[in-house]
Amino acid sequence: MKEKVIILIPVFNDEESLNKLLGELAISFGKFTGSTFSVLVIDDSSTDKLHIVTPPFFSLQVLHLLRNIGHQKSIAVGLAYIKENLPCDKVLVMDSDGEDRPEDAAALLISSQTNPNRIIFAQRKSRKEGRSFRIFYSLYKFAFRLLTGKRISFGNFLLMPSPLLDKVVYYSEIWNHIAGGILKAGLPYTSILTHRGQRYAGNSRMSFNNLLIHGLGAIAVFIEVIASRLLVFSLILIGISLLAILVLIGIRAFTDLAIPGWTSTVASAMLIVLLQSFLLSLFTIFLFLSSQSQRKFIPAHHYKDYTGAIETI
Repeated sequence: MKEKVIILIPVFNDEESLNKLLGELAISFGKFTGSTFSVLVIDDSSTDKLHIVTPPFFSLQVLHLLRNIGHQKSIAVGLAYIKENLPCDKVLVMDSDGEDRPEDAAALLISSQTNPNRIIFAQRKSRKEGRSFRIFYSLYKFAFRLLTGKRISFGNFLLMPSPLLDKVVYYSEIWNHIAGGILKAGLPYTSILTHRGQRYAGNSRMSFNNLLIHGLGAIAVFIEVIASRLLVFSLILIGISLLAILVLIGIRAFTDLAIPGWTSTVASAMLIVLLQSFLLSLFTIFLFLSSQSQRKFIPAHHYKDYTGAIETI
């Protein structure tokens, strides 16, 4: 029996790139005679009508969303829809703009043959962005490592086996960031090295602000870890400040050592650090408690809040 693979592609006003991608995917996947492929396009409420030219190699459905919810959330909705409505063996998630290359998608499929029970991520070996982007991306990875204790070097270009799909759609964290949610869930994964492709048409819609929010979304997935680390950091600052103030008071009260004129300035600064650290610890505690009291969005249960018509092409 042939293995069934569904290709999940989120799209927003990118018809030209999508059609070119489908044609190149048909060529790249033609050698996988033991698999059948179908495509699920998630139309993230595009303002332009999509005219999709489907190669005979694929069957294709378009799931139209009722409103624009963004790239990551569109993928989460698509995964939940596949889990409930489209039985398959594997799901391949990739962008439509050409930066996720069809030949790398084929490499993910090949890797899955030796790692059938793992999620396979495409890790970028090389990128085509400018120096400014690479610098900020390095800072993002450093901040992610510092705040969460984990490393991240991949995005949502991935291949997922069906048993793990059945699990991942019940994690609310994928609503904000797919890769971060999978890391948080502790699901088994591996990665292969790939190259970032050249965009087929138009310009990227990911502005600096969008990239910043995207990165913060990945970090926010680990709110519990971040809260605990900030709390420990604030307590350390409180301890250092108290110790410094007590040392100054002890020298003044119990010794004959001369106290420099700037001692009062240092004591005042330590008192300010102490108060700010105390406020930081309170803020961290209330932030964590507030996040825990909010209703969790479980894609498997709530994805229908955003889905509209289903179109078969």
